Amino acid sequence: MRYVIHGAGAVGTLLGGMVAEQGFEVVLVARPAHAEAVNRNGLVIRTDKGDRLVKSITAVSEPSQLTPRAGDAIVLAVKTAQTASSVQSLREVFQEDTPVFCFQNGVRNEEMAARRFLRVYGAMPGISATLVSPGIVSKTLDMKIGIGNYPLGCDELAQSVARDFAKAGFNVTTHERVLAVKWSKLLMNLNNATHAIINTYVQLSRVTPQVAHFMADVQSEGHHVLQVAGISLEDPSNPYDTAAQIANMRAVREDPERIQAASELPTDLRTYPSTWVDLTNRKGETEAGYFNGEIVLLGEKHGLPTPYNSTLLSTVEQMAASGTVPGRFSIDDLIAMVEERRLKSYTQGDSH
Repeated sequence: MRYVIHGAGAVGTLLGGMVAEQGFEVVLVARPAHAEAVNRNGLVIRTDKGDRLVKSITAVSEPSQLTPRAGDAIVLAVKTAQTASSVQSLREVFQEDTPVFCFQNGVRNEEMAARRFLRVYGAMPGISATLVSPGIVSKTLDMKIGIGNYPLGCDELAQSVARDFAKAGFNVTTHERVLAVKWSKLLMNLNNATHAIINTYVQLSRVTPQVAHFMADVQSEGHHVLQVAGISLEDPSNPYDTAAQIANMRAVREDPERIQAASELPTDLRTYPSTWVDLTNRKGETEAGYFNGEIVLLGEKHGLPTPYNSTLLSTVEQMAASGTVPGRFSIDDLIAMVEERRLKSYTQGDSH
C-alpha cells in the first residue's frame, strides 16, 4: 500500500514520516518549499530524544504530479476550510473507489469527502506536532489515532491501516462509531482558540491553574450542549474520557516546579494548536468556526447559552480578520469577556 498524505503540514508530515520509517511507501503532498526540502535532504523528525532522519520518503506539491496506483490510500490532512477543494483536486487524479482517510479535526470532513469518493474513513488525529521549518517536523506530545468507517463500521482495510500506524509508533484504536470519537476530540479543540488568544501552549496551559480551570469551563459547556443535542460520545474504544478530562483540569493547583518545567520546554517541542499558528502567520482565518462554531450553533438550536464558546469564536475570528497575533488578550480579559456575555444573555433572556 502507498500512502498519499495530502496536506502535509505538521500532523500530515509526522504521520507520513513515522510510517515511512517502518518501510511503507509514502508520498507527501505539501507546500513547494517543504516538498523540495524533503526531496533534497529527507525529513527530519525532531523529538525530546534527538533528531531522526527519514530518507525513504518523497514529496510533490500538487496531486496532479502523481500517477495513481492500485492499492493507494489517501490520507487527507488539510484543514476543514480546504477540504472541498482538496477533494476536488484529488478526484481529478484518483478513481472514486480510492479509499480516503480523513485525518482531520472537526466532524464535517468525511461528509464532504463522501460526495466525491465511495470509500471514506474517519480518522481522529490526537497528535501533537509542529512543522518547525521546511523538511523538519517535531513530535511534541500526544500520539493518539482513532480509525473507523464513515459513518459506521470498521472493515478490514480500516483494521489494516490501523495496524500500519500502530507499527509506526502511534497509539491506535479502531471504532464502529468513529464520529463519536471525533466529537470527543472536537471538545478538546474548543480550547485551540484559548491558546491562540492568550498566547500559550498546551504543556504550560495544563499546569497553570487559572488557564486550566477556564479550559475546563469551555469544554464543560460544549459537553453539556452535545448531551442536550443528543450527540453521543459513546464508543467502546473511545480513548477520550471527557468527564475525566474536565475533572483533571479543574483539579490543577499551583505548582511552581511544574510551571517552571513547562516554561523551560524548548520552543520546538512546545505544542501550539493550529489556531495559534494561523494567527501567528496572519492567515486571516482559523478553524474556530468548525470547533467552537459547532457548539454555538447547537446551542442556538436548542436554546442553550454558550458564553464561553461564543466569546472564543468571536474573539479569535476578529483577531484573525484584523491580522492580530496571539497574546492580544490575557486570561483575565477572557474571563471578563465571558462574564459580560453571560450577563448580557441573562438580561436578554429575563426581558422576554
